Amino acid sequence: MQGIVVIGSGAREHAILWGLAQQVPQVPLYAAPGNPGMEQWASCLGLDTVADIVQWASQQSGPLLVIIGPEGPLAEGLSDHLRAQGHVVVGPSKEAARLESSKAFAKEFMDRHHIPTARWTLFHDPSALAAYTAQYAEWPLVLKQSRLAQGKGVVVAADETVAKKAIAEWSEDPTVYDDGVIAEACLVGREVSVHILTNGQDYVWMPLAQDYKRLSEDPQSPNTGGMGAYAPVTWLTDADRKAIQTAVLDPLMQAIQKDHLLYRGVLYVGIMMTAQGPMVLEFNVRMGDPETEVIIPILDVDWIQWWWELGQGHLHAQTLPEPARAAVAVVLASDGYPKTPRRGQPLAITPTEEAIVFQAATRRDPKGQLQANGGRVLTVVGLGASISEARRHSYQQVTAIDFPFSCMRHDIALEALE
Repeated sequence: MQGIVVIGSGAREHAILWGLAQQVPQVPLYAAPGNPGMEQWASCLGLDTVADIVQWASQQSGPLLVIIGPEGPLAEGLSDHLRAQGHVVVGPSKEAARLESSKAFAKEFMDRHHIPTARWTLFHDPSALAAYTAQYAEWPLVLKQSRLAQGKGVVVAADETVAKKAIAEWSEDPTVYDDGVIAEACLVGREVSVHILTNGQDYVWMPLAQDYKRLSEDPQSPNTGGMGAYAPVTWLTDADRKAIQTAVLDPLMQAIQKDHLLYRGVLYVGIMMTAQGPMVLEFNVRMGDPETEVIIPILDVDWIQWWWELGQGHLHAQTLPEPARAAVAVVLASDGYPKTPRRGQPLAITPTEEAIVFQAATRRDPKGQLQANGGRVLTVVGLGASISEARRHSYQQVTAIDFPFSCMRHDIALEALE
């Protein structure tokens, strides 16, 4: 290979790059567009459109290994363009990426292939959705934008008043209803993030992770892209894993093959463990964020070899090794996130032992000063022999960061200590 390219600019992509750098690669590392934190190991190309990336890749003298982090480029078909040029790509085709880019597509896919999920109805007209909620009797009700919404297009409505507010807000942007809004039954149980490495036929479990989607400890606070995570998850029993494999993952592989979807990459399945068994909440056609930031650092594997073979449709081994440690991630976001995050405030990071700071929405000003440049700015990952130790190291690192006008959750991984 002529080089390794990580597509994206968030903490997820920073973590993927960090994992690659641990192997001391013998080829150049690139990030597109990248962020200041990635500059330690990679050349940040500053390319942030599919067209620019495709053009740059076409000018390289040999095949690249390309790992696509975010969902946007996958939905736009970047993997298809790069494969057509002869590059080795970790990421599904545009058609397969519809499992995430269109929740309506994913729901129809699950119903057609008998993969358990909540019952649902699709609406393209806000007035029809409002009429549906007016007669709904089994609150709470989950409302989801079918399109990509960066984790912020979901509302768990406790009653009709909350539902009507969401419908009215979303109606201000008519494009929300182009792909539709899903109203689905609210599943009750415990949620877990399941990631698998797959070539569309076989798969390998990655360590289970638990994420925190709400902005704060308040269960009524807004949904976000994710405010923290921990791994590994130990509360899931062997019987639970077997149930997930039998009811969800095995049928999912059969469905991907039956529908002739090209899948080489990571598939994230959000699972709710209900009294009726595991049920699918959503698919992500890439690694989750912030789950990536706790999964990559706890595995001592040759990521270059794994990604290279996966991009060619092969699994490097039948299993991954057991996690070597535990990790807890705390996201530091700008005040005003998720709606109107404050930008431009300076950042100062003093490293501590047993912690990694992955950057996301950061930039440098003309003088080289690191600044916040968006919503989720930093993901602070503590490592340790246990969740308790990793959690302590994470929050210790948080206190060593000067980030005015920021917010975070204080309860990440507390449930794992009970």
